Amino acid sequence: MTDSEDPFSAAEKMEKSGKYSDAVELYLAAAKKFEEANNLKKCSIAYAKAGLSLELIQKNVEALEYLLKAVTILQNLNLEDESSAFYYSHLGFNYFILENFEKAAESYTTSAKIYEKDKSFKAATEGYWRAGFSYKQQADYARAESCYKKALKLSEEFGYKYQQAIVFGLLGILYGDAMNMHEEAAALYLRSGELFEELGDMIEARDKYIWASQSYLSAGKVEAAEKLIASINRIFPENNEYYI
Repeated sequence: MTDSEDPFSAAEKMEKSGKYSDAVELYLAAAKKFEEANNLKKCSIAYAKAGLSLELIQKNVEALEYLLKAVTILQNLNLEDESSAFYYSHLGFNYFILENFEKAAESYTTSAKIYEKDKSFKAATEGYWRAGFSYKQQADYARAESCYKKALKLSEEFGYKYQQAIVFGLLGILYGDAMNMHEEAAALYLRSGELFEELGDMIEARDKYIWASQSYLSAGKVEAAEKLIASINRIFPENNEYYI
């Protein structure tokens, strides 16, 4: 950093060059400077940027510390916008990595609600399904299902087919693996597979069809499983090793 250069700009240069540890130090220096000048919004951005840089070098505990500082400042300023939603989503990610699934779910849900309020519906959809997956990880299946359904409602309303495909698959995992609702899971996997096929993602489509056939078997629907396997082998002749 040159004598005339402010620490925030210097931090951004370090970040762009991949020198994340150096960037963190400069972002924290910038945060202190902004705080002293009572420029609290810029202070929150500097803390958040430090947290995001720490996340990139897998220092998740430290990343949480500074992301929390950022969102706390924004809460106190009564500023909840797409920036704070983005920070909450990264709080969720870091909590998830640290296996604090309750906090991860709470952070993702907060992020989703802010995005939804700001009409950023695709980001809200992702926030809700990530919250659902976090709840599933702690065996809170009711709240997981509720979040998945919120994500599904938004993705269907606004035509986000890729998000729909993801959520149908996640609901299938929830119903089949966690709740022993295997026939319902099969139907969800099929819908996910159909959407992935429409989108041209044939690997995901094939996997979801296979999971559907396995769910039919678990439900005792052997004939349905056999028909689906035959269909899979027609669609994916290079993978015709699938059989019952």
